[in-house]
Amino acid sequence: MRNTIQTSVPATFKPSGGIVTQPTAEAVEPPPVVPNAEPQPITYILRTGGVLVETCPSWCVLDHADDIEGIHAEDLVHEGAEIQLRTNTIEGSRVSVLAAQIMQWPFSTDGSGSEVPYMALRPEASMGESLGYSSPEDVEAEIARVEAHLGDLRDLNARLVGARAEYERRRGLRPENLTVDDVRSLPVAVLLKAFGLKVVEFGEMPHGVQVWLDRTGTEPAVYLLRSLSQSARESLVREVLAAVVEARG
Repeated sequence: MRNTIQTSVPATFKPSGGIVTQPTAEAVEPPPVVPNAEPQPITYILRTGGVLVETCPSWCVLDHADDIEGIHAEDLVHEGAEIQLRTNTIEGSRVSVLAAQIMQWPFSTDGSGSEVPYMALRPEASMGESLGYSSPEDVEAEIARVEAHLGDLRDLNARLVGARAEYERRRGLRPENLTVDDVRSLPVAVLLKAFGLKVVEFGEMPHGVQVWLDRTGTEPAVYLLRSLSQSARESLVREVLAAVVEARG
């Protein structure tokens, strides 16, 4: 089930129906966005119950501030920094002719292929406005801008290759291949996915219990005390998973 978000401008939709972006007509060139070099695990409250702990890929620039209040897992989206080819219309306004960014819906189940990083290309020059009476010099200026954009697109495609390699590396992790050092260093979201675990919160337990691991049921889970801080959650999850790896011998 996708979140429904009302916007005042046309939205670009994911093939399965989810909203991908909300384009705006800015008059000023947007500043470059730098991805988080050291992404940290984020805990999302699931509308279906429980929580989801997920670390953004290194290229994601979203802060997910609205998502942590409540989300369906399949609605979680990662977005990379956007590049745009922008030009002037005959009316003097500034429009985006082509925009591109890396995106991923990591928990998508609609079969569209959006669960892996992909390139979102958005041509936005369909309003039919003329670019004006361009002189040869004007055309050369447009060509230079297009050539610069193509260079950015090639760079972005190289980052897409890296994003897919990162995804495949994470997806290929198996508990039997993990070491204690891996458990101490890999993002908690990656570890949970490798062990096939979900996170479930609980209120109070006797004897000061804060965490326990249940791998016996049909849905293996790590149970965490609801009042724990994010750093304490991460530390306790690493602790129980390290014990599993050590017990394996």
